Amino acid sequence: MTFSYSVVIPAFNAAATLDEAIRSILSQTVPPHVIIVVDDGSTDETAAVALAFGPPVILVQQHNQGPGAATTAGFNRVTTPYVATLDSDDVWLPRKIEVQAQRFSADVDLVGVFSLARQFAEHETPAPHAPGPEYRLWTRTTMLLRTEAARQVGAFRDFPGRLGELVDWLSRSRELGHRHVIVEEVLAMRRVRAGSLSHSIDTARARGYLVAVHEAIRRKRARQACVDEEGVRQ
Repeated sequence: MTFSYSVVIPAFNAAATLDEAIRSILSQTVPPHVIIVVDDGSTDETAAVALAFGPPVILVQQHNQGPGAATTAGFNRVTTPYVATLDSDDVWLPRKIEVQAQRFSADVDLVGVFSLARQFAEHETPAPHAPGPEYRLWTRTTMLLRTEAARQVGAFRDFPGRLGELVDWLSRSRELGHRHVIVEEVLAMRRVRAGSLSHSIDTARARGYLVAVHEAIRRKRARQACVDEEGVRQ
């Protein structure tokens, strides 16, 4: 299958898990054109882990700004028709891109394809076929997009607690009329790791999600007000 895509991995102090994440990409039945690791101001060996791979892995380094800014920095380097993302502590299953690419081929109007995922504990080996819940993961770990459409949405914005950037970005994408679907198949594994952004969300950090949702509602109301005003004029 000919399917040209890049992968963006925002990484902050990810030395312990980044190697496994990159290897899961290199093990794809449809290999990537390039893997762009954006080191978001790490103080550990994240950069060294990425550099040890050589091509097709390239390293981008920046001061710590947040996962949204790091994802945007990676997107700015993409030259392929498709772009995927992966959180630095998660892994893909070998047929992930193959299955999602088939979905794109069957529906030329699709902008984004996501997938199901299973979770595994920090010190466990990923077991994709083990019994357990399956999650419909609308997150960076399962996301594959048409690059041109993704650029129309603009930058990924960081919110309080550094959570909520995907909620905001997908909302803005859908407001443009973009359509996203989930493949009902487990194609990724999500690591549950103490200290990760999604492991434990206290009230202060959860504010990021709330701000993103609030802004989406505000934009919707503003659009509806414009429609109502136009209706009155007519």
